[in-house]
Amino acid sequence: MNRDSKLKAVFGRDTDPISDVEQRAIEEFGPDAIVWEGDAMTFAFSFVSASAEKVLGHGRSRWTKELTFWADHVVAPEDREEAIAYCALATAKKRDHVFEYRARTRDGQTRWLRDYVKVIVGAKGIPVKLRGVMIDVSGERQGAAAPPLFSPAREELLKTG
Repeated sequence: MNRDSKLKAVFGRDTDPISDVEQRAIEEFGPDAIVWEGDAMTFAFSFVSASAEKVLGHGRSRWTKELTFWADHVVAPEDREEAIAYCALATAKKRDHVFEYRARTRDGQTRWLRDYVKVIVGAKGIPVKLRGVMIDVSGERQGAAAPPLFSPAREELLKTG
């Protein structure tokens, strides 16, 4: 099964409970997969799996109580502007997307995350929710000087409407 098929299987239907998505993500990516859900307009998280604390050290309540926690504390400063802009653009265009960025752990270490994002569009045709799975790919990125922040489809996304 290719990556797109695997992701469709993990995310399932837009109406599936997030707990079902979490279980499928663990089966596909392992126990350290960080499953999350948030608002498509504000990027405020409404759910993050327990593995977020294990992998990054940040308590789960911070993710859901601090509206800009992901942007302000998880995404590393050197990747923050581009990562947020890319996610916002892909979301506005109602496109599922994959991107990598450096993340900061609670104790200041840097981890590389690959974030698979599903855009859920509401009845009025507007993105209303995001669901995602963050995977720690630090082992794959050892010694990388600059991050490939975006999927190969990045340029196509930026060109098309």
